[in-house]
Formats: sequence, structure tokens, C-alpha cells
Amino acid sequence: MLSSLRRIKTTKLGLNLSASIILWLLLTMVGVLLFLAWEARLTAERQVSVEGDLIGSVAANACLQPLLENDYPTIRWRLEAMIQRLPDVVFCQVDSALPGSIGAEVSVGETSELMQWIEGDTTGLVVFFTPIVTDDVPPVIIGEVALGYSRARIDAALRSQIMTISVGIGSSFFIVALFLVYVVRRIIGRPLSDLDTQSARLAGGDLETPVHLDSQTEFGQLARTLESMRVQVSGQIQHLQELSQQLVRSSETQRMMFSELDHRVRNNLAGLSSLISLSRRGAVDVDSFADSISGRVHAMSVVHTLLSQEHWEPVNLAALIRLLVPPGGTGRLECSGPEDVLVPPSQATACGMVIQELMANSQKYGAWSQDGVVHVSWEQSEVDDEDRLVVRMKWHETGGPPVDLPFEPGTGTGLIEGFVTSELKGSVTFDFQPDGARHELEFRFSHHRA
Repeated sequence: MLSSLRRIKTTKLGLNLSASIILWLLLTMVGVLLFLAWEARLTAERQVSVEGDLIGSVAANACLQPLLENDYPTIRWRLEAMIQRLPDVVFCQVDSALPGSIGAEVSVGETSELMQWIEGDTTGLVVFFTPIVTDDVPPVIIGEVALGYSRARIDAALRSQIMTISVGIGSSFFIVALFLVYVVRRIIGRPLSDLDTQSARLAGGDLETPVHLDSQTEFGQLARTLESMRVQVSGQIQHLQELSQQLVRSSETQRMMFSELDHRVRNNLAGLSSLISLSRRGAVDVDSFADSISGRVHAMSVVHTLLSQEHWEPVNLAALIRLLVPPGGTGRLECSGPEDVLVPPSQATACGMVIQELMANSQKYGAWSQDGVVHVSWEQSEVDDEDRLVVRMKWHETGGPPVDLPFEPGTGTGLIEGFVTSELKGSVTFDFQPDGARHELEFRFSHHRA
């Protein structure tokens, strides 16, 4: 009778303990999931806010000069290019505050969200506003950029993350619950006290002391299981420590990458501003200004795309030359030279601008204006005293119109000479013969990465 009563009490104790463990794990899991969902929501909001401010600033800077010049096609082109590269952004609108403006001057993006925004309905939209400010002292607000995100897309991404986390945590809690229930139901007998003491020590974080129990029953097996868990947890903690160190290093690398990206964006914007000023000084009308700046911006875009594809590693010179051929041309390009010549990232933009100017001159005045041929050859020679690779290039045009001599150099020629001497650390010799241009250029490429 007493034995049966003891068994009943023991079974009841095991059931109560099992139910308590399951309930505790369930409540803990729900609390963890609610906390993670709340934290994920805050993180998503912060990320969208930071991204909206950053992209809005970039868009405002890109629209500043065209807005001052009432160049709305350029504003539209830049905004559409930005929208294509940012799938999370559903629309972008530029409002002008200049005298004589009529409000929303340029609107690009997805039609449905854009129409909803124009009609004044902000349901399901997250909109960031960035003023377009001049460099005057004091600065003047000449317009505003409205950047729209879809709340549905943000929530969909957030739900996907929460679902993944929930499945992982739920599975882990479920497995742990089953294991603990199994252990509790086996805790019957005198070894319980010793095993409880050792388990408590292990649960308290003591992973150095082995778990040992002199028993051939299930308690001994449980002790061996706990010992195996101790070893695995110790290994996992060591692995997590290594992962933590890797995350620290990865965070530092990411910070450096963002710093490098910010540096490159600033350099590109500064270079673009200089190109606009230079093109404006050499232009005789709006069409000539548009043609010159379009070709130069296209060259910057090609170089940036190629660098991005190569993860900001050195780019192939031959590939760069072929990609810079302007669209719609009627002439022919012939290239000859080593295919393994690489241009460092820090000098790729300057090299691309030089080649683009030579091609633009050929299209306007040289071989490509009459279905002629441009022969480009290059060779790499010695390394100079400053450990820079010397590359010599020859530019030879045939089949074009006769060259009027003497040839008067223009803005493009000055731009070429400036890039070659300052950025590429080389030299250029212009030779205009009656049957076509015969230029010689020398570049000095640094070996190290920018």
C-alpha cells in the first residue's frame, strides 16, 4: 500500500514537474518571441529611417544643380536611375520652391503608389522629406525631395524575419521541453539528490567540473548525457566566442566599407560638379552642353558599374575601353594589347574619362564622324622608381575627314591632359595629322589597392 502510494506520489510529482517545465518553457518562448518581434520592428523602423535620410540626401544633392538650371529631364533621369537601383523605394518626387515654379516638378516611381501620394492619400506609405539646400551663406531651400516606401513591403519583410525566428526558436524550445520532460519522469530513487546537485552546478554555469554518477540505471545514463551536453555546450560557447570575434571583425570591415563608399560617393559628386562646370564653360548652347555632360556622366557610370561588379578590385583595361564605346556610333574600334593590364580603382575614373574624351572627339571631328576606324593599342613595360606600372597607349584614327591644321585644342583636350598628368601620373602627346589623329599616352598605375 505504501509502495503504491509512493509510486502515485512520485508519478504525480513527475507529472507536476513536467507540466511546470512545459508551461515555463511555453511562457518563456512566448516572451522571447514577443521581445524579438518588438525589437525587429524597432530595428526595421530605424533601418528604414536611416536609409530614407541617406537616400534623400543623395537625391537632394543630385537634383541641386539641375533644379537651379531648370534642367528637369536630368532630374528625372537621375531619379529614375536611383529608383531602379533601390527596389524598396516606390516613388520619388521633387517639389521646386523657386519663383515661378508650380509645385511638384518631377515625379517618378510605381504608378499606383505615386498616384495615391499625389492624391494626398498616405495610407500604407512611409514618406521621408529632404530639403534641397544651396551652398549659399546663409543656405537657401530651393525645393524638397519626397521619398516614398511601401509599408506593405516593409511589413512583409518583417513578417518573414519574425516567422523564421519563430520557427527556429519554437523548434528549439520544443526539443528542449521534450528532453526535460523525459529527464524529470526518470528522476526516481536515491541518486536523485546527487544528480540534482550536479545538474544544479552545471545549470549554474560550471562547465569545468565533469558530471559523474556511479550507477548503471537510467540515472547513470542521464549523468553521461549531461556530461556530453556539458562538453557540447563548452564547445558551443567556444564556437560562439569565435563567432563573436568574427562579428567584431566583420563589423569593423563593414564600417570601413561604408566609409570607403562615402568617400567614393563624395569624390564622384565632386567630380561630377567639376565636370558640369567645365562642360558649361566650353558649351556654346544647351544642346552642346547636354551632349558633352551626357557623355562624361555616361563614362563615370560605366566605370562605377565595372568597379561594383569587380567588388572595387582593379578592372581590366581592355574591358573598360570596349564598354566606353558610345552607343549609336557608326565607326569601328580595333583594340590590341595585353588582356591582363589592370587599372587600380583609384585611377579607373580618370582613365575612363580620358578614353571617353578621345572617343567623343573622334565622334565629333575624327574617324567616327565618317564610319572610320579607331585603332587603340597598348603595352605595359617597366615598373618605375615609385613601384608604378608604366602603360603606353597609342591612339590612331583612319578613315575620317581631313584634319584642318593647325588644330586648335578645346575643352576636351585640356580635360584629357589634366587627367593624364594629375590622376594618372603620366604624359600625353597630341599629334593631328591630315589623315587623322595619332596620339601617344603614358599612364602610371599604382600596384596597391585604393
